[in-house]
Amino acid sequence: MRKIFIVEDDRFITAIFTMFLRDLGHELVGKTSSGKEAIEMCKELKPDVILMDIHLDGDLDGIQTAEMLKREIEVPIIYISSDTTSPVIERAIVSNSYGYLVKPINKKELGISIDLAYFKHKVDLEQKEREQGYREFISDSPMAIVVVNEGKITYLNRLGLDVFRTHYIEDVMGLPIKNFVAEKSMDEFCEILESTMTDDKRIKPFLAKMKSVHGDYYWAEITGSKVKFNNRQSVQLLFRDVSERKSSERRNKVYEKALFDREKACFVLNHRGEVTRSNNYTEKLLDQGTIDGAKLETLLADNNEWLSIFSSKETIIEDQQKVVAILKNDQEIEFDLFLMNDVNGELHEVILTEKCE
Repeated sequence: MRKIFIVEDDRFITAIFTMFLRDLGHELVGKTSSGKEAIEMCKELKPDVILMDIHLDGDLDGIQTAEMLKREIEVPIIYISSDTTSPVIERAIVSNSYGYLVKPINKKELGISIDLAYFKHKVDLEQKEREQGYREFISDSPMAIVVVNEGKITYLNRLGLDVFRTHYIEDVMGLPIKNFVAEKSMDEFCEILESTMTDDKRIKPFLAKMKSVHGDYYWAEITGSKVKFNNRQSVQLLFRDVSERKSSERRNKVYEKALFDREKACFVLNHRGEVTRSNNYTEKLLDQGTIDGAKLETLLADNNEWLSIFSSKETIIEDQQKVVAILKNDQEIEFDLFLMNDVNGELHEVILTEKCE
């Protein structure tokens, strides 16, 4: 049984509908011939379906009344009219009604239309709730999310604004995403975006040099997938700013160059005292070819007491200090020694670099 409200200015037709509804097992919860009264009464009565005559007496016709009702309550509306002229039909279609019955109407047709409108509206509400839940999820997500459709930004969450270094959504909404991609990464970025829409595949994490709304550059790790957003096939991109990581990588390369590309002895050792890396100068100094994998103690004379750091469970020297190493060829070298511990505080790596004079 559905709760039905009738908006009709013809009393005879209203009486017929009332009889039809009773025979169909539905409940008539209210009726009126005024659009304004219909709005107020329906807000209170909350019907399941409204039967709306298009040509009403008064300031509001049926379509205007329906549009105002939809701003107030969620209810399916079926238009009823004998008017089948194109302008009226077009207005009814644009107003997103749930049916259009042409007078005179028989009971069976009315019953089918009511059931179809009720269940279709129920499905629409469930879809709307799912979309609202999805919007809330991505809005509050701890990841920066940007949705792109046909190459343009159609949605982004709060953290997504941070990706573009702005507080104002109008700075990016509706603009081509490639406006914010650096030339260096443009080809790869566009190719990945296009292939995702074509092949329906997930985007594996990739690095891209991006631009903010102010033209500042930064590095982002991007992943994502194809999604349906606002009933349109789109691409959802997840951004993670990795500019600090990239800067660290560049710094490490400079440090390595300074450490290994010079005429000074150096060793990188694991927690067992085995050489994991050295430079060409060190190997020439020891005059025994490659030394990677060799125990440091086999390369030194016996009187290097500080080597006990590799056998002791406790750190017996500070994280950094100066030590003297005596090589097998009796050459004495003063090193800066650096200890690197793992997350558990245990010895992980040791770096020895010849002290600069």
